[in-house]
Amino acid sequence: MRGYLQNTSEDGRIELGPVSVIGRSPECHMVVSDPRISRRHAMIRRQDEGFWFFDLGSFNGSYVNGSRVTAARKLVPGDVVELIDHSFRFEQEGGLDESGRAPLGGSDTIAFVRSMPVIILVSDIQGFTSMSEKLSPDDLAQVIGGWYANVESILSRHGATVDKFIGDSVLAYWTAITPEARTAALRASRELLTVCESIQSTRAELFAQLELTFGVGVALNIGKVACGGFSQREFTLVGDPVNVTFRLESLTRTIGRSVLATSEFLKDWPEGAAWCDHSGMHFVKGREQAIEVWAATCFPD
Repeated sequence: MRGYLQNTSEDGRIELGPVSVIGRSPECHMVVSDPRISRRHAMIRRQDEGFWFFDLGSFNGSYVNGSRVTAARKLVPGDVVELIDHSFRFEQEGGLDESGRAPLGGSDTIAFVRSMPVIILVSDIQGFTSMSEKLSPDDLAQVIGGWYANVESILSRHGATVDKFIGDSVLAYWTAITPEARTAALRASRELLTVCESIQSTRAELFAQLELTFGVGVALNIGKVACGGFSQREFTLVGDPVNVTFRLESLTRTIGRSVLATSEFLKDWPEGAAWCDHSGMHFVKGREQAIEVWAATCFPD
């Protein structure tokens, strides 16, 4: 499966990568030299057998088919992406057929699927429904877009792979479960909290006026999952540990702690307990057995 952006006003087509950032900065995958374009204006990410468009909190906004983008949006071949006066038509080769299933007998190679232990991280914006109701579409796009961009950067810098953004949450993983990788996961968790403080500070007057607080919950887990997919360009996680991590993240609101970890995350890693307090056994939705939970109280330097 391949995706392209075709400039509607001139010749030239750019192939999209797994993550393509569009903006004025020369570091962007697709550079648009226009002072009205933000340095990191928008992002297109390949996931779930398709391409998803995100505005990255740009000052002047992003539009698809004339509608302002305020949340992640899956692109359909023929969609027109508009950034100020610059228009690009989205084109796609391969992917799903009309039934929504991957075509058999196509040219794409079916990816190898294997089971392996991984570190799983799930982070979710707290109070997103209320935030969506109170913030204007323009403000919501800038706040959430800024969060998307920072999350991608933080997790990549700490060695994680972002599996996907799902609405107001993100799923990421490390393929190593070494003490070094677990330490990196804790450091990334701390930075995710720090970004929330920065967003809150940047938009302090707006959040204060609407009595909103921008924060996230973070859950860490280790488990054996099926890694792979049915596209040579897509790599996904499937398994009970993924579900447990999502359920664990929801406990951050109940327990009142921002970063929670399972006992599996700390297993055979006694040094990790120095950064966490035991928070007891908790039942989560859809599971008969309780899970043992630890809350991060401090983070490695």
